Amino acid sequence: MSTSTGFNRRSFLQSAGLTALAGASGGVALAGSASAQAAGSTHIPMKGGRYDFDTVYDRRNTNTARWDGPSRDFPEGVFRYGMGVATMDFECAPCITEALTARVQHHTWGYMASTDGLRDGIIKWNGERHGLDLDPRELVISDGVYPGMIAALRTLVPRNNKALIMSPAYSGFYSMVKAARIDYVDSPMALKNGRFEIDWADLERKMTPDVRVLILCNPQNPTGNVWREEELLRLGRLALEHKIVVLSDEIHGDFVRKGHRYVPFATLKDQPVVENSITCNAISKTFNLAGMKNAYFYSKSSVLLERVKQYHRAELSTLGVVANEAAYAEGQDWFNQARDYIDGTHDLVEQTVKAKMPQVGYVRNEGTFMTFLNFGKVIKAIDPSELAQYGGKTPEENFQDWLTYKAGVYLNAGSVYGEGSDGYMRMNVASARSVVSGSLDAIAGAIKGL
Repeated sequence: MSTSTGFNRRSFLQSAGLTALAGASGGVALAGSASAQAAGSTHIPMKGGRYDFDTVYDRRNTNTARWDGPSRDFPEGVFRYGMGVATMDFECAPCITEALTARVQHHTWGYMASTDGLRDGIIKWNGERHGLDLDPRELVISDGVYPGMIAALRTLVPRNNKALIMSPAYSGFYSMVKAARIDYVDSPMALKNGRFEIDWADLERKMTPDVRVLILCNPQNPTGNVWREEELLRLGRLALEHKIVVLSDEIHGDFVRKGHRYVPFATLKDQPVVENSITCNAISKTFNLAGMKNAYFYSKSSVLLERVKQYHRAELSTLGVVANEAAYAEGQDWFNQARDYIDGTHDLVEQTVKAKMPQVGYVRNEGTFMTFLNFGKVIKAIDPSELAQYGGKTPEENFQDWLTYKAGVYLNAGSVYGEGSDGYMRMNVASARSVVSGSLDAIAGAIKGL
């Protein structure tokens, strides 16, 4: 698309009602390989006894947010690589599909009698993998991290009071505080020696009497921080001192890179700190089960837990329970291999960015399957009038469109992650490496010479 036409994609889509889909089915060029997906297939390919994550699994035209969402937003057919929405592209663990297939053979869908098997799986998984000792009475099953977090915010933060967020932070936190009808304040982290570090002075300065909750992302999305035990203790003690409850989202806790260790907040060796917290979690990232609507929250404080439960009601799906139970019980080997594969893909991203895109800032991830890339120099090198024609509210939103038109690559705009995100874009690397390499090469070609 030539920007000289003055085309404003956002205005066009509003007037078109998002119905123009021309080119959507054929516009995605998956890099390096034909799709391995076959109709009716229930097993991920294996090679030499190991799961095959290199063969591309085609998710197009299945109403998937990562691939079909952007194609609707770019009806000209320029979209090729969906590297935004935080879901993995791999076919799910075979045990999940097998369990779902078996359940579907029972042709009735009444109420479930119990979720005890799911609860047992959650407790066993956290105990064996992360050293977290959970009592069943401390655990509440939910249908998503959002419902649990919003229930906690409504419980703990009165109207006109605030949640404190260390940013850059998951964009959903801002949606949560809006849904809870409360305010928020950001405490931007600072990039020091290649890592986003907490600005402790700013954080404590913002722990004012009207701040009632500190939202913690552990590990941090989008920056990839895996918080160390001493950092969590310091956070917890500051919050306790200022009478602020820690609300910890630990949905990425299983995705930790080699050399790092996920520390559940509730395992800290300071009981008053632990009892001043609520944790929300799920294995929807671990096993790519976001559509199965299943999660949980817990607290070592029975008082806090009972208060939050008053604002919470889960509407669970039978198939979601079946899928999650199977993953907890039999999916460990698949996940271990997927995590290691993604760890290697992070290395590939680091090498490629440094070799082919020296003007792009790279921060080495400690966890999650996202990477947070600094395109600030690139954005400044593009004619502002060229970017402005895309009609976004921020330079990052305009660059998101620019990059899709120039490279076919869709990334998440950094501006949705709060203060300290200027110039950044979030990239999802949980795909076959040929797809990741293809998208990086496309970006490098688009920004070459800027």
